[in-house]
Amino acid sequence: MEAALGRVTARMLVAGVDSDRLYPLAQQAEIAEGVPTADKLRVISSPYGHDAFLIEIDQIGVLVADLLGVQLPSRS
Repeated sequence: MEAALGRVTARMLVAGVDSDRLYPLAQQAEIAEGVPTADKLRVISSPYGHDAFLIEIDQIGVLVADLLGVQLPSRS
């Protein structure tokens, strides 16, 4: 796995959910550390476990906007 991750050249965002038992943060950290183009692991805080990526749209939006280098409009 280390060799495969080391060959990734695309910009990459690695995020995990602090309550995800299907894909724990330790696995996400391993990916973030192994991909040369990945920044640090980003953590989404949520009580919804693995489904948080479908529910926590504000947190996900901030991470994706950061990756793309865009400013999100204010949600007032």
